[in-house]
Amino acid sequence: MKNASQAEKQLGLRIHAIAFVPSIIVLVVINLLTGATYWVLWVLLGWVIGLRAHWLSVRYQTAGKREIP
Repeated sequence: MKNASQAEKQLGLRIHAIAFVPSIIVLVVINLLTGATYWVLWVLLGWVIGLRAHWLSVRYQTAGKREIP
């Protein structure tokens, strides 16, 4: 999405974050109902890393003019 505007990038991040919440809730419920070990934590960890990376790319991709602290 190099050619996307900043508003489009922020919208994509919002969609990603909004999809995260109900998906994780459903997966937690499934995990609790099946009585399996807590595999959902690995899914949660992976998704949080991806969401954080997406946020960083939107926040700091202003033509590469800012450095990540």
